[in-house]
Parts: sequence; C-alpha cells; structure tokens
Amino acid sequence: MLKIEIRTATPKGCAFEAMEKLGKKAVIEVEGFSKDENSIRGLIRVKTSEVEELLKDLPNFCVSLKISKDSARLLLKEHPCLIAYPILSSGGIIVGLSYDENAITWSVICDEEDCTRLIKNLEELGVDFELIYKGRPEDEEEMTFREEEILRTALERGFFDYPKRIRLEELAELFNISPSTLSEILRRAQKKVLEKYFRERSNIFG
Repeated sequence: MLKIEIRTATPKGCAFEAMEKLGKKAVIEVEGFSKDENSIRGLIRVKTSEVEELLKDLPNFCVSLKISKDSARLLLKEHPCLIAYPILSSGGIIVGLSYDENAITWSVICDEEDCTRLIKNLEELGVDFELIYKGRPEDEEEMTFREEEILRTALERGFFDYPKRIRLEELAELFNISPSTLSEILRRAQKKVLEKYFRERSNIFG
C-alpha cells in the first residue's frame, strides 16, 4: 500500500475552481469520491467565513447544503474532472485535498501498480503535475520537521487554548499556506503524538 501526493493546477470549469477563489480562507474535507463510466461524484465539506459567496458561484453540477453560517456540504454530480477521474480510474482512493499557491494537492492511497497507471494516465491526458510524496503510510509515523514546527507554533501561540488565542486562518498566514493545508498537517502531527504517547504507555504498563 502506498500514499502519494500529487500537485496540479486547479482544473478549469471545475467545482474546485470556485473554491480556489477563496484561497486561504477555506478549509476543505473530503468525505468521499466515486466514479461511473465517464464522470465522478464527490462529497466534500467546506468551512469558510464566506460560505454565501462560495455557494452563489458554484457550477450547475454541484448541489449544496448549507450546514451553518460558515460551513457547507457540496455534492459533485456527473462531473468530468480532469484530475479526479483518472485518479479513480487508475484504482486510487482520494483521501484528501488541499489548496496552496493556486494549486491543488491530491492525497491518494493506492498500490504500486495503481500509481504507475495513474502517472501514465495523467501524462497521456497532458496534465501538468508534480509527484511530491510517495511512500508507505506507516513511514509517516515519525513526525517531520515541518509538522513539529507547525505543531509547536500552534501550541505556543495558543491555538489549543480555550478560548483560542489564534485562529486557524491566522496560523496559516504565519506559514504562508492555506488553512486546509495547515489543518491537514496539524491533524497528522497530533495523531502521531497521540499514537506515540499511548504506544509508550502500553509498553510501560502492558
């Protein structure tokens, strides 16, 4: 099993293009993707202070459900996304995506054969992409320098305090990345800290 991360430009005419306009103000969570013969269906959750602006600019293949004043669920139906479709057609599973510097980073779980097929499919379609990470998911158990830096800064700046002394969007500004990217990095870092803590306690008492 592999985890790969592929960086691409935002596909034109895509629902993600509307979200890209919000830039660093949106946090995006993938809830699921599937495909049929020629298109994809997807369910994503978006958190942004400009949710009304997002909803009014969506293409007609999107169905939206406003959850609260700052979040909404979007159902992408029968959408021929130039990036998501070849990922799914290659056998990959999209587990996350984030915006950073006018591009999308797609997090995908697949095997070696799927990865080879995906790269070939993207090349044949003429998609400009960069493979920025490839490895086994379990290789991510050790915290990276970037994860530690962001987690430490979040702690020192009061992100985990109640009430928070710094918002996710403000923290993202410090690192010049989008809130969705920062949220994913923080989630991974916290997971690793918790896993290490409980693993060590299990070794002591177990």
